[in-house]
Amino acid sequence: MLKFHARTDTGLKRKHNEDSLLAAEEYGVFVVADGVGGRKAGELASAITVNTFQSYAPQLKAAVDAFASDANRDTRNGVLQLLDQAANAASRRVYEAATATGRQGMTTTLVAAVLGGGASFIVHVGDSRAYLVRDGELRQLSEDHSMVNELIRTGAMTSEDAAASRYRNVITRAVGLYPNVRTDTLHVELLDGDRVLLCSDGLSDMVEPVDMLGLMMRPNLTQAVDGLIQAALNKGGRDNVTVIAIEPEAVLQAEAVAARAKAMESLFLFEDLPFHARLRVGRIVNELFVSPGEIIMQQGEMGDTLYVVVQGEVSVQVEGREVASLTEGEHFGELALIGTDPRSATVVAKGFGHLLTIERDALREYCMMEPGLGNLVLWKLVATLGRRLRNMNLQLALAGD
Repeated sequence: MLKFHARTDTGLKRKHNEDSLLAAEEYGVFVVADGVGGRKAGELASAITVNTFQSYAPQLKAAVDAFASDANRDTRNGVLQLLDQAANAASRRVYEAATATGRQGMTTTLVAAVLGGGASFIVHVGDSRAYLVRDGELRQLSEDHSMVNELIRTGAMTSEDAAASRYRNVITRAVGLYPNVRTDTLHVELLDGDRVLLCSDGLSDMVEPVDMLGLMMRPNLTQAVDGLIQAALNKGGRDNVTVIAIEPEAVLQAEAVAARAKAMESLFLFEDLPFHARLRVGRIVNELFVSPGEIIMQQGEMGDTLYVVVQGEVSVQVEGREVASLTEGEHFGELALIGTDPRSATVVAKGFGHLLTIERDALREYCMMEPGLGNLVLWKLVATLGRRLRNMNLQLALAGD
């Protein structure tokens, strides 16, 4: 059974609260929106946003239920696309309300989660945040869309400098600034004992992660949320503070979740990406379950898929002779992501197995949808294949001497 506690506080410096929250338990939909605008009525922007998500809640639950019944890339991405649609509907409504009332510049941040089927689906705009608490660790699921974070990513500013910068609250994306907004969406599988935290920057700017973790580890969610808000107030309460802590019902097996996560972390395409980025790019990944003797890839045939072994073992064969055996964490078929040459080997399952797959079209579409992150993955692919080609040329040169 899903448990949660949600609370918002004006803080100690502001005269009114521009934050809004939604905790629609019956639909598994939770939202934090931090209004921006002051005299331009940021509280209206945040209220419109949570009301929009309230109207989308039945559709979101239906999409999550479809995922729970048949978890695959299409049903998973169906939830993420609906979250993006809701965020863009909110942006359009805020923009139209601002235009109609002469409050241009009225905007809001957004972080929303819909939970079900052993997973949490998240959409994010601005610098409100989502965190995952697991095994005594606090992991940030979202990446701030802020000026200082962009400077940190490019190496132009340190985290310490960012904390003291006068630009630390300048966001680079917001709901309502334009009729449409570019969102980040991601999906994370959940285990028993996991907790999800959604909050405005009134918490994350004031309370250190180690203190947030300690408070989130409290047995009672009400005590956890109250403790987080009080910690922000004790630090000065410079801003409105909104916190939602959720303890979801996990239905997936820990072993399978851990195996998938390990495969994603070790795959050469994703090994250099931070945790939140791997979750975002995970939307291009599908799953394949195989039986003993099943042919996964046939020599001489055309293909468009990279395979990663999650569980089990496969035999790589050339002209009917085994040349390699691949086990958990190893991959094959990566050339198909950039070329259309026939497969150079046959791959057969040695037993029951579980694989992750990435198709060429899915990678290309992702590069178009999220060019920054997609191109990082694409360049990693090109660099890896280039390194392999150089090594092969070196071996040929040595063989010829």
